Amino acid sequence: MGLNALVVCLFEESEALEHLAFKLEQEQLVLLAGQPRLLARNNAEFEEAVHSLDAISRRREQLVTEAALDMGLGPAPTLGALADATQDDDERRVLEERRQAMLGLVGQINDLCARNREILARNLAATTDALSLLGDGPSYTAMATTTAGPSRPRMLDAKA
Repeated sequence: MGLNALVVCLFEESEALEHLAFKLEQEQLVLLAGQPRLLARNNAEFEEAVHSLDAISRRREQLVTEAALDMGLGPAPTLGALADATQDDDERRVLEERRQAMLGLVGQINDLCARNREILARNLAATTDALSLLGDGPSYTAMATTTAGPSRPRMLDAKA
């Protein structure tokens, strides 16, 4: 069998990671555009991408374990350890390339997640500020808990 099935699975996992990164970039555009009504749909598509990636990752883990046993390695080696133990130079090169590509994609996904969290935090702060201008913002007690402020009547100028 060799490592062919594993290499094919690694390519599929890379594609799934790229799709996940795409969904995160899409979410970022929705957040920046201020279109919260589109977030639910994007989140559903993101969850589908995560489930797909999870299934492929489980299959990859199984193939890595099988390859490791065939090579006389422990039950759960890393891709780097598997590549190092491979006798064939071409297989070693392909495994190392896939490993590097996947590490790059995971780094990109982590960066996108961090950026999206920053955007969400900024949007939350803007919403909280807007609510506090209306008098509905939370206030903080000495124990660092929030309390709702007293409700008061307000008049909004629709022409403003």
